[in-house]
Amino acid sequence: MDFKRIQIIFIITFLFLNAFLIFTYIDKNKNYYSSSSNQVIDFIEEMENENIKLPKFSKIENKVPYVQAETNNLLAENINQLKNRSGTAEEDGSLYSSLLSKPLTLSEGTGLTEDDIEQIDDFVLSDQVLFGKEYRYFSYSSSDQKIKYTQIANNIPIADGTSEIIFHLNNKKQIISYDQMFAGPVTVQGESRTLITDKNAVEILYQNDEIPANATVRKPVLTYSKTLSLQKLSMYAPIWYIEIINSGNTEYKRVDALNGSIIRSNMNEATTVEESASEENMNAN
Repeated sequence: MDFKRIQIIFIITFLFLNAFLIFTYIDKNKNYYSSSSNQVIDFIEEMENENIKLPKFSKIENKVPYVQAETNNLLAENINQLKNRSGTAEEDGSLYSSLLSKPLTLSEGTGLTEDDIEQIDDFVLSDQVLFGKEYRYFSYSSSDQKIKYTQIANNIPIADGTSEIIFHLNNKKQIISYDQMFAGPVTVQGESRTLITDKNAVEILYQNDEIPANATVRKPVLTYSKTLSLQKLSMYAPIWYIEIINSGNTEYKRVDALNGSIIRSNMNEATTVEESASEENMNAN
């Protein structure tokens, strides 16, 4: 028996078998990634088929670091610097509440004009508000009669309720009081990390049945939210803040911009909102 010939046949057969298996593996993976890519497109198509109105998504890849704020009672410590002070601070300095000696009258109608925001900006930057330069306009709810300013950290708003100024309006659309919380000086911690896109965040909400048919999705806003609270400091992580309007009700959804998990907390509350922050005003932050 020609064992050498048989050995050559086995080797050739083995090589052909390996080549076939390698080709099959590559083709399978190619089809898998092609299917995955089509699946992403399908989510957008499915939402459009359900009459869900979507915003224009950004093509920019964001890279953002964590930020840190040290525990403080700066509001209580600096209360005496306020002019025409008519408010009180919590003992731990976490909250300052004040009545305005002279209400700020805003324009008629349900929305806010540029002049309205400019007038409030001037008040925030005056000596009647502590650390006003740290805050910027974030949103307005005519049904709740509240205007929100948030502290800016690393050019990103802290929108979890821990560092904000809430202005309260009366029925005449006059600002009569405000409540203030202040996280304190903020510092960047660690290197910037690549975030999921605003489009990814909306798709994650849709996959988890968080966006109903016929809803309107507002432009997602990149914000910071407290993720760790210790005795001496707090850590804030990047979060996608998304408004979803359905039948006159607005729900506020939050998606972790690093790992894509949906954050379910007190911020995810539903309220009836006739007018909230415009996309332009939100993006200006």
